[in-house]
Amino acid sequence: MSAFVEVALLTNAFDQTLSYRVPDAMQAQAKVGVIVGVPLRNTLTTGIIIHHWPPNHKPTDDKGQRLKLKSIHSLIDPQPTLNAQQIALARWIAAEYYTSIGRACAMMIPPGLTPSSANVYEAIMPPPPNNTKHSPETLNPQTEIFNLLRGRGPTTEPKLRSMLRKMGVTEWRKLLEGMVKKGVIARASTLAPPKVSVVRKTLVQLMISAVTFDIVLGNLDRDDKALARRRAAALRYLQHCNGIAWADWLSAETSATGADLAWLQAQDYVTMGDAERWRDPLSDLDFVLKTPPPLTPDQAAAWQAVKMAIENQESRAKSQESSIQNKEKIINSAIPNPQFLIPNSTSHSQFLLRGVTGSGKTEVYLRAVEATLAKKRGVIILVPEISLTPQTARRFLERFPGKVALIHSRLRHGERFDTWRRIRSGELPVVVGARSALFAPVPDVGLIVLDEEHESSYKQDKSPAYDARRVAAHYAKMSNAVLIYGSATPSLEVWHAVNFINPTPETQLLKLLELPNRVRAHANRVADQQARLGIKAEVQLERSTPEVTQLVYQPLPDVQVVDMRAELRAGNTSMFSVALRDSLLHTFSRGEQAIIFLNRRGLASCVVCRDCGHAVRCPNDDVPLTLHSAPSAQVLKCHHCNHSEPVPKLCPACKSPRIRYIGIGTQRIEQAIHELHPKARIVRWDKDTASSRGAEKLLLERFMNQQADIMVGTQMIAKGLDLPMVTLVGVVLADVGLFLPDFRASERVFNLIEQVAGRAGRGLLKGRVIVQTYNPDHPSIAHAKHHDVQGFAKYELSNRRMLDLPPFTRLVRFEFEDENEDKARQQCEALGRQLRQVLAQPSSLIGPAPAYFARRNKRFRWHIIARTDSPRTLLAKLNIPSGCFVDVDPTSLL
Repeated sequence: MSAFVEVALLTNAFDQTLSYRVPDAMQAQAKVGVIVGVPLRNTLTTGIIIHHWPPNHKPTDDKGQRLKLKSIHSLIDPQPTLNAQQIALARWIAAEYYTSIGRACAMMIPPGLTPSSANVYEAIMPPPPNNTKHSPETLNPQTEIFNLLRGRGPTTEPKLRSMLRKMGVTEWRKLLEGMVKKGVIARASTLAPPKVSVVRKTLVQLMISAVTFDIVLGNLDRDDKALARRRAAALRYLQHCNGIAWADWLSAETSATGADLAWLQAQDYVTMGDAERWRDPLSDLDFVLKTPPPLTPDQAAAWQAVKMAIENQESRAKSQESSIQNKEKIINSAIPNPQFLIPNSTSHSQFLLRGVTGSGKTEVYLRAVEATLAKKRGVIILVPEISLTPQTARRFLERFPGKVALIHSRLRHGERFDTWRRIRSGELPVVVGARSALFAPVPDVGLIVLDEEHESSYKQDKSPAYDARRVAAHYAKMSNAVLIYGSATPSLEVWHAVNFINPTPETQLLKLLELPNRVRAHANRVADQQARLGIKAEVQLERSTPEVTQLVYQPLPDVQVVDMRAELRAGNTSMFSVALRDSLLHTFSRGEQAIIFLNRRGLASCVVCRDCGHAVRCPNDDVPLTLHSAPSAQVLKCHHCNHSEPVPKLCPACKSPRIRYIGIGTQRIEQAIHELHPKARIVRWDKDTASSRGAEKLLLERFMNQQADIMVGTQMIAKGLDLPMVTLVGVVLADVGLFLPDFRASERVFNLIEQVAGRAGRGLLKGRVIVQTYNPDHPSIAHAKHHDVQGFAKYELSNRRMLDLPPFTRLVRFEFEDENEDKARQQCEALGRQLRQVLAQPSSLIGPAPAYFARRNKRFRWHIIARTDSPRTLLAKLNIPSGCFVDVDPTSLL
């Protein structure tokens, strides 16, 4: 074992890796992937071992002088936290997305596991050089601090800071620094204990037979004392729980005390012991075991291709063995490549499963999971939104009970820590979650699925600004895993990788698999549902292959585009067209459900003075404030920083009382529906109603249980929800976001319309979609009217090629923020001069310019955008100042 290791620090304060000496006592446990406590200057911090230097390694500085290295202070967890593939992936992310290896590794570690660094202060009274003794009274304003520390003993800085503030001590940091210099108090660095740890609780087990149980209960029941009744209730509860239960749960259900349980144990009725208790976020999720249904012909064809890729993993690994042996070369390669995705081998193991909404993509995923588990390999299933994780986890639990883990950022730290440990041990080989689940410690990844891959939420908007779609492609290549992108409206980057216009084996980075038909169910199941619900299904029956029973297909919903200009000319000034208003009434009268979609929150978009034109804006972000309805009164809110203020009665600029509210939002839509249908039960699902923990689950359950008739919401309701009683979808204003200065604006609007339209008609009844717009001829809306996904992709890709935009090139966006606008502009212009010297063509540079949202949190924003075939090569040539946010492959230019 080497005496020297390379450590990536898990702190944002230091980007470079450092070398440390391994003490003899830690030689056996200081493995790659282990988290360690290490000294950094005068403090202790945490890092992760990413490399062992060879035994003959002699660390030297730039001048060749031998370095005297500091030693590792402690091992935080002797078991490796990250495996070799995760560390290799972190190296690639660091190089590809301009971040440190430590930050990339930190994304893969559950929150709370790594201890934080803290200063500890202690009172001391060393004698001065003249042998006279210090007296606390000579310290004057520092006396209180000294006496506090002498009374409490060693105290951490956060705790000391809190106490000093309560005592009214000002400039405490400066006072502490002076006392340390005088030698009156000592300061040392320590690592606070991790915020998460293993939970152990008392477990109670029933120890008497069924015959004896009745006798014991009979004796206890004859005693009328409350004590005997509690003990009898405890035994009954244990029997109900198959003979075993946690002591605290048993006490909560039966009121049995610790003394009662001790008495039962003394009588040998029960035994008690200490055991670890897993905090499982899926423990309350109800599900029913299901068997695989017969596949449709389309599903069978798609599954056959995926099945062959899974079965050929071993032979493919052998054919790639020579290149895989040189992993560092693969990880650090910077070959110019304009493709968003990473070229794989010619044997297709990466797929685009393009299926219309309701076509049965999930069943193909389930078959792939089953085949992967049969080969003793792990699975990662990603969904774009946390709100989708419960229903997705339920689908996989129904087929793989006891093998599914749930990972996302809203889990409690304890839940995430325990789930992470169970994944690492191999106990839970199927991981379902949002973007961060990609970094779960699955021991041997054999399958990665990204459902709804077109969603921009797969891209992180803070450093490291990685894109999970691209990272997944590289991870699958490293792990020799099968990768499946699934979507009804694939992103243009993925369409381009498929090369669907002129596909050849040489140019296809992904193999296209299509599910063109919306499948309701098999005929016998539909008949049962019709009888149970008393509904006559509006579906199409088609004969499939002899091996499969008769299938029921559901056509995609008809889309009616309403020109709101014509509505205005006809005298209709309502936010609802005649068609949408009548359809809502018809749907409500039939007891069916409807979704009304508007990608804008609140009551009104802005508040404007009708005399001087002044719009009330956020003091932090310089954007118009949105009018919201609150429990007590209406308020104005900023959707960027959450600043709020009361609604002005007079114009702040000219004092005019003529204030007008312009625009609409989901709250206004909810009010308007109540005015049309006072008896309608409405659920509103947007950021305002779904921000609290568990709110999304409650809203969805209420609507699925038909406790509401109409759901009003923003883009949160357009993503992958299966709502069988929804027969009407209304898009109130399809133009929202259509003309933003962002080249992806048209693609986003098309995807949103097509996705929300897919919520209609997924049950026994036919669906209908009404799209209201002031631009009915816009390509995004015209193609969505006919569900023409490929037609829109061809049109938009031709525009992107002409303008040299992704996916025909790659972009790197550099953003500067400062409270002084001139400083932000000057930094941006200075980097622009560097870029002009590095880039071959001046047209490859866009900017410098103020960002569309020119100020955020009182800081001005300037950005500059560069086109390049190799972001990694470009970034290596630049001297980028600290504080610059580098976004590789940005999904938004706003």
